[in-house]
Amino acid sequence: ARMIWAARPKRAEILRTIGAPRETIRTPQGLLLAAQVAETKRAHDAACAGCPYTVDTCHECRYNGAAFRDERFRNPLLSCIPPCAKYKTQQTQKWITRLMGDGGVGERFRSRSFATFRATPATKPAVDLCKRFCAAIKRDPKVPGLLLKGSCGTGKTHLAVSILRETAEAGIPGMFVVVPDLIAKMLASFDAKDGKAGALVETAKSVPLLVLDDLGAENPKPWVVELVYVLINHRYEHMLPTIITTNYDGKELDAVFGRRIVSRLTEMTVPVNIRAEDYRMRGVTA
Repeated sequence: ARMIWAARPKRAEILRTIGAPRETIRTPQGLLLAAQVAETKRAHDAACAGCPYTVDTCHECRYNGAAFRDERFRNPLLSCIPPCAKYKTQQTQKWITRLMGDGGVGERFRSRSFATFRATPATKPAVDLCKRFCAAIKRDPKVPGLLLKGSCGTGKTHLAVSILRETAEAGIPGMFVVVPDLIAKMLASFDAKDGKAGALVETAKSVPLLVLDDLGAENPKPWVVELVYVLINHRYEHMLPTIITTNYDGKELDAVFGRRIVSRLTEMTVPVNIRAEDYRMRGVTA
């Protein structure tokens, strides 16, 4: 009771803090709950000072600040407050990671970034193009993707993962798919009849940023070519940025996947040629 009495003089301040209209608090218990939520939110805001993320205005309560989630304070008054964009991005990334399973970024590459890439005079132009892409997609979500081409061990996957890391930190959900692994998952899913691979493909079709790693590493059967076409064509039509790594040049890709796929890749990506020695053979990390 004393806590409720102490909260009354600060009622207006509490309501402003949690972004709730005055008429939503009708009981002393509601005021106490709102005071507890306000205190938690102030601590949250202090910890997130300078956070660049925002949320869409909630049409139910008109709240338009960076919101938070605290299971202890769930009630009808606050259930409509949306989470901040950073939280939404993290949840999306967790869901995609679970869906991908072992088809996501492997453990060897999870800590890779632009900072860990050992650029040489030969690879610096490619690194600069990748960094410019990261800057561009933050301004325009429909910016053309990249086609990273080069022989084995030139750092293509490292750069692709670096792009995913930087864009995810900017709130852009991304997905990493090793094409041969995707094909293996499709075959396993066909045998198990569980539909998991189909769900993976549907996610890959619509995720804001997709990396297709090692395109062309396999000798594709007609159904594989059709699968790649469906995936590429959907992203082409919806102008969704795609990063592709391959050991093939344009003519070789044309011979393997056909003109209709390569034609779309030509329009939807910027070619990035990486000419360097195989860092694995030199015993170093790209």
